[in-house]
Amino acid sequence: MHRADSHTTSESRPVRAVIRVRSGRATARRALTTAFPRWPLLTALTLGALAAGCSNDDHPVAPIGVHVTDFTVGAVPSNVLAAVARFDARGADSAAVVYWSDSEPPRATPFSTTLTPDSTVVLGLRPSTAYHLRVDAIAGGTVISSDTITFGTGALPDFLANSHLRGSVRASGGYILTALSDTASAYVVAFDSTGEVRWYHGFDEGVPVGEVKQQANGDITAFLGATHGGDPVPGRYVELSPGGDVVREIGAPPGAYVDNHELVLVFNDGQYDGAYLSTYTQRQVDLSSQGGPSDSLVSGHQIVRANADGSTHTILDAWDTFTLADNVEPIEGEVDFDHPNSIDVASDGNLVVSWRNFDAITKIDVNSGAIIWRLGGPHSDFTFVGDPLGGFSAQHSARVVGDNDILVFDNGTQHSPPESRAVEYTLDPTAKTATMKWEYRHVPPVYTTFTGSVQRLASGNTLIGWTWPPTLLVTEVTPGGTVAWEGTLEAPSLFSPYRFTAIRSLYGYEQP
Repeated sequence: MHRADSHTTSESRPVRAVIRVRSGRATARRALTTAFPRWPLLTALTLGALAAGCSNDDHPVAPIGVHVTDFTVGAVPSNVLAAVARFDARGADSAAVVYWSDSEPPRATPFSTTLTPDSTVVLGLRPSTAYHLRVDAIAGGTVISSDTITFGTGALPDFLANSHLRGSVRASGGYILTALSDTASAYVVAFDSTGEVRWYHGFDEGVPVGEVKQQANGDITAFLGATHGGDPVPGRYVELSPGGDVVREIGAPPGAYVDNHELVLVFNDGQYDGAYLSTYTQRQVDLSSQGGPSDSLVSGHQIVRANADGSTHTILDAWDTFTLADNVEPIEGEVDFDHPNSIDVASDGNLVVSWRNFDAITKIDVNSGAIIWRLGGPHSDFTFVGDPLGGFSAQHSARVVGDNDILVFDNGTQHSPPESRAVEYTLDPTAKTATMKWEYRHVPPVYTTFTGSVQRLASGNTLIGWTWPPTLLVTEVTPGGTVAWEGTLEAPSLFSPYRFTAIRSLYGYEQP
């Protein structure tokens, strides 16, 4: 477990061993480490040399024609916890920026092969701190280092400086990604393992940030808009590079609005190939049979694929698939009858979609839009087995685990008394059973009226987000139900974040 006072993250693990590698008359140091599994050899070379405290005699002799020149470091205006390093390392195989402060161990950016010249963003810095940075270039197994530059970070905006995750230190390291808002700005933020902000991006558009996640390409997406999932107001998704640049924006086709609950980017051979999301359209509907007005404006959703060329096509339209009577969880003041709130891709490529107002999760054929099965609600294809609460209600964040398991944040509006939990079921499509495999209920009980999230981690632990005021908690739980870590969100305003999700690295996607 990382100690809170060490400021250790998943990107600053200690070097385990050092081996000397001869290069002409000089010696480079090569470290054996698993700190950076995506770039093990190159990072090991760099951090091994730094951790071993190379003297001048230890520095390698640069191969002829290999130099690191024009090294400068500047601020990133949109994020005081980042810096941009520019340098020229032509002739090298690759290069990275190594950075450290007087109170933090050395870390390194991913190695780049674009070297003539290169611009690298350094992430995860602390505010108002002096950092030392240098470029380490690799040429034929030899490290060629630049001079060291000192760069000072700025102060965080007051709102973020007073926002923290208070609690014990996360055993699994990494970061917690979520969204925060004050009266003027909305932020995507990443808290480190000590509960401090280490990455952020602000939007000064007067609207909150909805769903936030790190996508499979390492970029971070965020919904911008004031909708709750059915309001006739504009909104869009924004994709941000780790450095905070806007990569693309995804909106709705004409006549529709973008829903704020889920965006899943799709890639083909590493290239962007589109996205899954939900949109909604409105119709005048007679609700007199349900005690409502005879001429009501109601929203219904579409499960949509946005294509790489900017076009969209509808996979499923709730108006054509469900009825108003399917709404067993009406929300006072809300205008949508269905309320989808999560989309996940199953192992066979089809979609698993949670519908809060139906108390149901559906699997949808991605090509035909047909309902393959429905779990929960009055029309469930499965019988719940071994669940003392008899199923879920008003659920959020349904996640596919393996081939046949579904992990759900059960808001629990129909439980007596109402209580939220994380619950996992194993589905048997032949026997039509959903057998409860695992659940976690908070002690003391927590009722998250709306929102909430679950995430299965590579360790087997489960990250749970209880995201409705006044209880804003993130809990990491072992398979045995032991709390590995729990943090309480403290911020100047009690804006409800939609989810808490774990990420391993700010630089690129790694299984959390």
